[in-house]
Amino acid sequence: MERAYLRIGFPTCWCVTEAPAPLLDRAETACRTAWHTATGTELHDDGLADACAGRLLRGDALVEKAHRGTTDHLARIPDRNWKWGNATARQRLVHRLGVVSRLTADRADLSGLSRLSTDMRRRMLARRPRLRPVPSKRRWTTAAHVAACTAGIGSRGAVSVMSILSMLAK
Repeated sequence: MERAYLRIGFPTCWCVTEAPAPLLDRAETACRTAWHTATGTELHDDGLADACAGRLLRGDALVEKAHRGTTDHLARIPDRNWKWGNATARQRLVHRLGVVSRLTADRADLSGLSRLSTDMRRRMLARRPRLRPVPSKRRWTTAAHVAACTAGIGSRGAVSVMSILSMLAK
């Protein structure tokens, strides 16, 4: 689900980004429009929180592609932090915890996940008060960057994410 990719901030890209709410709204509208154009159907929010939770739990998205599948990267975070691109692993994790916390806040079926993500984020920030948010603006976007950022989300997702990446670069 490409909208989860946007919400989580391009998790498999070196330049993770937290889009400001107005920009995220425009990006999600672009996704809905691209989806409707491609399929003739409406894009619903079903599964968005689940997909974001999946991105949260994938520790491999905390490291560059060459290091994926080699170890449990999520389990390493309490003892070790590392930088990949424009953010550290802990910055990425705190960002993802916040996204999942917000998306699950009003979901009775995901109340346990909501409490867990909210509490983990709060504890990480209390333990590491100098931890900064991930950037809210991308530095640049090229065709190669779009290809790298959209790898693995499918051709429909890549089409809508391309327009979103260009919005984030402005």
